[in-house]
Amino acid sequence: MNEEAKMPPVGGLMVCVTGQHSCEKLLERGASLRLAGQKLYCVHCVQIGRNFLNNAYEPLAIEFLFTCASLYDAELTILRANSVIDALVEFAMTNRVARIVLGASPNPGSDSFVSRLSARLPDVEFVVVE
Repeated sequence: MNEEAKMPPVGGLMVCVTGQHSCEKLLERGASLRLAGQKLYCVHCVQIGRNFLNNAYEPLAIEFLFTCASLYDAELTILRANSVIDALVEFAMTNRVARIVLGASPNPGSDSFVSRLSARLPDVEFVVVE
């Protein structure tokens, strides 16, 4: 058996995107961190009743996100949920995500989005892009 066959499969790399202006920057960072054989997920989760990517014209926003994900060979997933954090935690666990790339929270500290998400996923590495 060769060494490669003995290695456990690499967990996925998840890029959480929220806005059109930052999604390409975040995907570029995620792609640069991707390990050989690692699946790259581009995930956008929006609370039920809100617009995708802060854009009232949702088809255009979704097309933009799909194009960006395609440029980096990422699998695009768009979620709607009452609790964004619950949905992202479930996605990360279901897809065996090992690392999550996301933008810096506008409200840093112990109650920030990043802090709350990382507390729920203690075995996942977080990369915060300023």
